[in-house]
Amino acid sequence: MTNPVNPHIIFEELCEKATKRTTEALQILHKVLECQSQLQPLDFSIATIGRLSKAKGGPSTQTIRNRTGKHFQQLIDAWATYSGTTRKKPLSVRQKQLLNNNDTHILDSIDDPVIRAVVGSLIAERNKYRDQLNVMKANSDIIIDHRNKHVPREHVPQLTPLETEALKDAISDELMYRESWVVMPTGQVKSTTGEEIYKRGYANALRKLLELNI
Repeated sequence: MTNPVNPHIIFEELCEKATKRTTEALQILHKVLECQSQLQPLDFSIATIGRLSKAKGGPSTQTIRNRTGKHFQQLIDAWATYSGTTRKKPLSVRQKQLLNNNDTHILDSIDDPVIRAVVGSLIAERNKYRDQLNVMKANSDIIIDHRNKHVPREHVPQLTPLETEALKDAISDELMYRESWVVMPTGQVKSTTGEEIYKRGYANALRKLLELNI
Protein backbone atom coordinates (compact mmCIF):
# COMPACT_ATOMS: atom_id res chain seq x y z
CA MET A 1 0.00 0.00 0.00
CA THR A 2 1.37 3.46 -0.94
CA ASN A 3 2.32 5.63 2.00
CA PRO A 4 0.31 8.86 2.24
CA VAL A 5 2.03 12.09 1.24
CA ASN A 6 3.40 14.14 4.10
CA PRO A 7 0.91 17.04 4.62
CA HIS A 8 3.82 19.46 5.08
CA ILE A 9 4.72 18.86 1.43
CA ILE A 10 1.11 19.48 0.33
CA PHE A 11 1.06 22.64 2.43
CA GLU A 12 4.20 23.99 0.76
CA GLU A 13 2.86 23.23 -2.73
CA LEU A 14 -0.45 24.97 -1.96
CA CYS A 15 1.33 28.05 -0.61
CA GLU A 16 3.49 28.33 -3.74
CA LYS A 17 0.37 28.81 -5.88
CA ALA A 18 -1.60 30.97 -3.41
CA THR A 19 -1.92 34.69 -2.87
CA LYS A 20 -0.43 36.29 0.24
CA ARG A 21 -3.83 36.39 1.98
CA THR A 22 -4.61 32.76 1.15
CA THR A 23 -1.12 31.71 2.27
CA GLU A 24 -1.71 33.31 5.67
CA ALA A 25 -5.03 31.45 5.95
CA LEU A 26 -3.34 28.18 4.96
CA GLN A 27 -0.65 28.71 7.61
CA ILE A 28 -3.26 29.06 10.36
CA LEU A 29 -5.22 26.07 9.07
CA HIS A 30 -2.04 24.00 8.82
CA LYS A 31 -1.18 24.63 12.48
CA VAL A 32 -4.73 23.77 13.55
CA LEU A 33 -4.60 20.50 11.60
CA GLU A 34 -1.19 19.60 13.04
CA CYS A 35 -2.53 20.06 16.58
CA GLN A 36 -5.68 18.13 15.70
CA SER A 37 -3.60 15.18 14.45
CA GLN A 38 -2.28 14.69 17.98
CA LEU A 39 -5.72 14.44 19.62
CA GLN A 40 -8.08 11.51 20.08
CA PRO A 41 -10.54 10.77 18.66
CA LEU A 42 -9.23 12.05 15.35
CA ASP A 43 -11.72 14.58 14.02
CA PHE A 44 -10.90 16.24 10.70
CA SER A 45 -14.50 17.08 9.80
CA ILE A 46 -14.92 20.46 8.12
CA ALA A 47 -17.35 21.54 10.84
CA THR A 48 -14.79 20.92 13.60
CA ILE A 49 -11.72 22.19 11.73
CA GLY A 50 -13.58 25.28 10.53
CA ARG A 51 -14.65 26.13 14.08
CA LEU A 52 -11.11 25.73 15.45
CA SER A 53 -9.57 27.60 12.52
CA LYS A 54 -11.96 30.55 12.81
CA ALA A 55 -11.12 30.86 16.51
CA LYS A 56 -7.46 31.29 15.50
CA GLY A 57 -8.27 33.86 12.81
CA GLY A 58 -8.22 31.34 9.97
CA PRO A 59 -10.86 30.24 7.42
CA SER A 60 -14.30 29.41 8.81
CA THR A 61 -16.39 26.31 8.13
CA GLN A 62 -18.37 28.03 5.38
CA THR A 63 -15.23 29.46 3.78
CA ILE A 64 -13.72 25.98 3.63
CA ARG A 65 -16.91 24.51 2.15
CA ASN A 66 -17.18 27.15 -0.57
CA ARG A 67 -16.08 26.36 -4.11
CA THR A 68 -13.16 28.73 -3.58
CA GLY A 69 -12.07 26.69 -0.55
CA LYS A 70 -10.80 23.67 -2.48
CA HIS A 71 -7.21 24.32 -1.37
CA PHE A 72 -8.33 24.30 2.27
CA GLN A 73 -10.20 21.04 1.71
CA GLN A 74 -7.14 19.55 0.03
CA LEU A 75 -4.98 20.38 3.03
CA ILE A 76 -7.53 18.87 5.43
CA ASP A 77 -7.70 15.72 3.30
CA ALA A 78 -3.90 15.48 3.33
CA TRP A 79 -3.75 15.63 7.12
CA ALA A 80 -6.67 13.22 7.54
CA THR A 81 -5.14 10.65 5.16
CA TYR A 82 -1.72 11.01 6.76
CA SER A 83 -3.32 10.39 10.17
CA GLY A 84 -5.07 7.26 8.88
CA THR A 85 -8.61 8.61 8.77
CA THR A 86 -10.94 10.76 6.63
CA ARG A 87 -12.92 13.98 6.92
CA LYS A 88 -15.81 11.95 8.30
CA LYS A 89 -16.82 13.13 11.77
CA PRO A 90 -16.22 10.27 14.23
CA LEU A 91 -19.30 8.68 15.75
CA SER A 92 -20.16 9.69 19.29
CA VAL A 93 -20.02 7.10 22.09
CA ARG A 94 -23.81 6.87 22.01
CA GLN A 95 -23.89 6.31 18.25
CA LYS A 96 -21.27 3.56 18.53
CA GLN A 97 -23.35 1.84 21.19
CA LEU A 98 -26.36 1.87 18.87
CA LEU A 99 -24.50 0.24 15.99
CA ASN A 100 -24.44 -3.54 15.80
CA ASN A 101 -21.94 -5.67 13.88
CA ASN A 102 -24.03 -5.70 10.72
CA ASP A 103 -24.39 -1.93 10.77
CA THR A 104 -20.63 -1.56 11.15
CA HIS A 105 -20.11 -3.86 8.17
CA ILE A 106 -22.43 -1.67 6.10
CA LEU A 107 -20.53 1.49 7.04
CA ASP A 108 -17.17 -0.12 6.33
CA SER A 109 -18.33 -0.93 2.80
CA ILE A 110 -19.05 2.74 2.01
CA ASP A 111 -15.97 4.48 0.60
CA ASP A 112 -17.33 8.02 0.39
CA PRO A 113 -16.73 9.63 3.83
CA VAL A 114 -19.64 12.08 3.53
CA ILE A 115 -22.15 9.39 2.59
CA ARG A 116 -20.76 7.12 5.31
CA ALA A 117 -21.24 9.82 7.94
CA VAL A 118 -24.85 10.45 6.89
CA VAL A 119 -25.68 6.73 6.73
CA GLY A 120 -24.05 6.15 10.12
CA SER A 121 -26.15 8.89 11.68
CA LEU A 122 -29.33 7.50 10.10
CA ILE A 123 -28.60 3.97 11.27
CA ALA A 124 -27.89 5.13 14.81
CA GLU A 125 -31.16 7.09 14.95
CA ARG A 126 -33.09 4.16 13.48
CA ASN A 127 -31.68 1.79 16.09
CA LYS A 128 -32.43 4.19 18.91
CA TYR A 129 -36.08 4.58 17.93
CA ARG A 130 -36.42 0.85 17.28
CA ASP A 131 -35.15 0.14 20.80
CA GLN A 132 -37.56 2.66 22.26
CA LEU A 133 -40.44 1.10 20.31
CA ASN A 134 -39.56 -2.37 21.57
CA VAL A 135 -39.54 -1.11 25.15
CA MET A 136 -42.95 0.50 24.65
CA LYS A 137 -44.38 -2.68 23.15
CA ALA A 138 -43.12 -4.75 26.05
CA ASN A 139 -44.25 -2.46 28.86
CA SER A 140 -47.25 -0.51 27.63
CA ASP A 141 -50.87 -1.06 26.73
CA ILE A 142 -51.51 0.87 23.55
CA ILE A 143 -54.68 2.98 23.69
CA ILE A 144 -55.92 4.51 20.47
CA ASP A 145 -57.59 7.87 20.92
CA HIS A 146 -60.40 8.21 18.34
CA ARG A 147 -61.41 11.68 19.43
CA ASN A 148 -61.44 14.29 16.73
CA LYS A 149 -58.36 16.41 17.21
CA HIS A 150 -59.09 18.69 14.26
CA VAL A 151 -58.23 22.23 15.19
CA PRO A 152 -60.91 24.74 14.15
CA ARG A 153 -59.54 26.84 11.30
CA GLU A 154 -60.27 30.06 13.14
CA HIS A 155 -57.83 28.94 15.87
CA VAL A 156 -54.99 28.32 13.42
CA PRO A 157 -52.55 31.25 13.08
CA GLN A 158 -52.93 32.58 9.55
CA LEU A 159 -49.74 33.27 7.64
CA THR A 160 -49.27 36.06 5.15
CA PRO A 161 -48.15 35.05 1.62
CA LEU A 162 -44.68 36.41 2.43
CA GLU A 163 -44.47 34.33 5.62
CA THR A 164 -45.68 31.24 3.78
CA GLU A 165 -43.02 31.58 1.10
CA ALA A 166 -40.34 32.11 3.76
CA LEU A 167 -41.32 28.89 5.56
CA LYS A 168 -41.48 26.94 2.31
CA ASP A 169 -37.99 28.12 1.40
CA ALA A 170 -36.69 27.18 4.87
CA ILE A 171 -37.37 23.48 4.20
CA SER A 172 -37.10 23.44 0.41
CA ASP A 173 -35.00 20.89 -1.46
CA GLU A 174 -33.18 23.76 -3.16
CA LEU A 175 -32.00 25.19 0.19
CA MET A 176 -30.95 21.75 1.47
CA TYR A 177 -28.93 21.14 -1.69
CA ARG A 178 -27.39 24.61 -1.70
CA GLU A 179 -26.26 24.38 1.92
CA SER A 180 -25.36 20.65 1.75
CA TRP A 181 -27.91 19.89 4.47
CA VAL A 182 -29.97 16.73 5.04
CA VAL A 183 -33.46 16.50 6.59
CA MET A 184 -33.69 13.48 8.90
CA PRO A 185 -36.92 11.47 9.39
CA THR A 186 -37.30 13.14 12.80
CA GLY A 187 -37.39 16.60 11.21
CA GLN A 188 -33.86 17.35 12.35
CA VAL A 189 -31.62 19.14 9.84
CA LYS A 190 -27.95 18.15 9.67
CA SER A 191 -24.97 18.99 7.52
CA THR A 192 -23.45 16.22 5.41
CA THR A 193 -20.74 15.91 8.06
CA GLY A 194 -23.33 15.13 10.76
CA GLU A 195 -23.38 18.54 12.44
CA GLU A 196 -26.83 19.52 13.78
CA ILE A 197 -28.19 22.63 12.06
CA TYR A 198 -31.75 22.52 13.46
CA LYS A 199 -33.11 20.34 16.25
CA ARG A 200 -35.44 17.37 15.82
CA GLY A 201 -38.95 18.31 14.81
CA TYR A 202 -37.93 21.49 13.02
CA ALA A 203 -38.82 20.50 9.44
CA ASN A 204 -41.90 18.50 10.50
CA ALA A 205 -43.26 21.41 12.53
CA LEU A 206 -42.91 23.80 9.59
CA ARG A 207 -44.64 21.34 7.23
CA LYS A 208 -47.58 21.00 9.64
CA LEU A 209 -47.91 24.76 9.98
CA LEU A 210 -47.90 25.13 6.20
CA GLU A 211 -50.51 22.37 5.80
CA LEU A 212 -52.84 24.13 8.25
CA ASN A 213 -52.59 27.30 6.18
CA ILE A 214 -53.49 25.71 2.84
